[in-house]
Amino acid sequence: MIDWNAQWELHAPNFLNGFAHVSLKDFGGPDVGFKMAPGPGFGDLSHPTTKIMLTLMPQTIEGSVIDIGCGSGVLSIAAKLSGATNVMGIDIEKQAVKHARLNAALNNLNCSFSQKLLQPPKNPLILMNMISSEQSIAWDSFPTCHSSILIVSGFPVEEADPNHYGKIVKKLELDGWKGFVIHL
Repeated sequence: MIDWNAQWELHAPNFLNGFAHVSLKDFGGPDVGFKMAPGPGFGDLSHPTTKIMLTLMPQTIEGSVIDIGCGSGVLSIAAKLSGATNVMGIDIEKQAVKHARLNAALNNLNCSFSQKLLQPPKNPLILMNMISSEQSIAWDSFPTCHSSILIVSGFPVEEADPNHYGKIVKKLELDGWKGFVIHL
């Protein structure tokens, strides 16, 4: 059995008193912060792709957000604190969904987390932070929702840019990984 507390204490930056503490200001976002409990969901801020995603996200978000592969809920929580009116995180892993719900509740935030997206909102901002080989599977199974912007990371720098999603309008590289803002 994995000791998530020990793992997060070892790897998560700003881990103090049993929680990882996240400041969106550190990533160019609003001057707000939140805490996250250790658990099985990916996204303790130890991986460069999570930092890339937080940096690429708009400082102010209007409307709905869908976080594909939400893991710990870190991006969903950041989106809600950046102004998103409706945040839906989806993950195929039951334990990750449970972990994301715990983290949203810990911060008194109303975000929805589930294993499937039942009814996509109109024109959401879509977030997807997972390794590129898993992205194509997730994207192909994702229901069509008329969206215009995708923020994505999980590409090693030596891999080709993901031109198949749409027009890349911004690119960011960090510690061997890259992420993109894409107009669909």
